[in-house]
Amino acid sequence: MGRIILLYLAAFALPFVSYLMWLRFERWRERLPPEKRPLPWVPLVAIALMLAIMVTLGLAFLGGEPAGGRYIPAHMQDGKLVPGRIEAGPP
Repeated sequence: MGRIILLYLAAFALPFVSYLMWLRFERWRERLPPEKRPLPWVPLVAIALMLAIMVTLGLAFLGGEPAGGRYIPAHMQDGKLVPGRIEAGPP
C-alpha cells in the first residue's frame, strides 16, 4: 500500500519539480550572453531523458511479479477461456 501511495505522490510532484527545474534553467540562461545561450530543445531533451530513466527505474524496482513460480498459459476448460497465470512454487 505504501508503494502505491508513493507512486501517486511522485506522479503528483513530477510536474512541479519539472517546472522548478525549468525556472532554474531559464534564470541561468538569462545570465549568459545571447551567442552562448543553448538552443531551446536542449533542456526539453534533458527532461525527457530524466523522465524516461525515472520511469524505467520505477518499473524495474517497483513493478513485476516475484521471481520464481510456474507459468500456466491460457487454456480452454469446460468451454471457458481460463487466463494465463503464474503459480507460486519452484519453476
